[in-house]
Amino acid sequence: MDELAARVADEFGYPADLVERAAAARAQASGTTTEGLLQQWAGGEAAAPAPVATAEAPPAVEPAAAEPEIIEDAGPQVEVLEPVAAEEPVTEAAVGHADEDEDEEAASSVLAGFPSWLAAAFIVIPILALTYAALAPDGPACGVSGQLALDPVTGEAVNCDGTPYGVEIVNFFAVGEQLYAQRCSSCHGADGGGGAGPALAGGAVLATFPGGQCESHVAWVSLGSTGWPDPTYGVLGKPVGGFGAAMPGFGDILTQEDIAAISLYERVFFGAQPLPEGLDDCGLNEPGEITAAP
Repeated sequence: MDELAARVADEFGYPADLVERAAAARAQASGTTTEGLLQQWAGGEAAAPAPVATAEAPPAVEPAAAEPEIIEDAGPQVEVLEPVAAEEPVTEAAVGHADEDEDEEAASSVLAGFPSWLAAAFIVIPILALTYAALAPDGPACGVSGQLALDPVTGEAVNCDGTPYGVEIVNFFAVGEQLYAQRCSSCHGADGGGGAGPALAGGAVLATFPGGQCESHVAWVSLGSTGWPDPTYGVLGKPVGGFGAAMPGFGDILTQEDIAAISLYERVFFGAQPLPEGLDDCGLNEPGEITAAP
């Protein structure tokens, strides 16, 4: 058979081993013998088909791999190899894109272990922070989000109005106004014009308890007519119970500070006493206590 392959190779100008492989592949596909096919290509008789066995059929075999492409020609069939595509050169841009893809995959793998809302928060919160920094580069204004002012002399943090930080700010006038509406207006009137109790407006309250007499004013509101130890009250010596209706005492239901705030409101709002004077008069400007004007 080697001699036949050499004759075919000389005739058609192919290598002998290539001719022999092509003949073997063609013989397998057409059901003939390799030697018979070589004789046919060398100009001899046609190759006889391979004998068919009459015995029991051989066991099934695994399908063979795809046969290489064969070009039919007058001469032997030769395997044609497909050209291999040349590899593209690796550029810096390609490397950069690859790094970006790896970074995105890494970020995705990190966020994959968190709930969707938490993963979204990792993205939204930094965006909001950057937006806030762009809109308010100097931070919030004083008084917003707990922002404090700085004392220009000491450099210490203070409240927005310049008062020391950490000291409670109490608006005693506003406290007294609220308590008066709740506890006193039903008898003395919302405008202080009187009713079941005597009038306070028009300076009447300061006529009874003038400047420097807020302590007596507080005691009267605290004890009421039933608890007052004297037959008269105030600088005018008004008789206790002389108006007809009893004055209830609020000392058991309100603190002394609350009653002082009510007295302050009555003296400032109905008697036109200046607020700073009223605060001092009613003992609401003690050291460490900060008050605010109405």
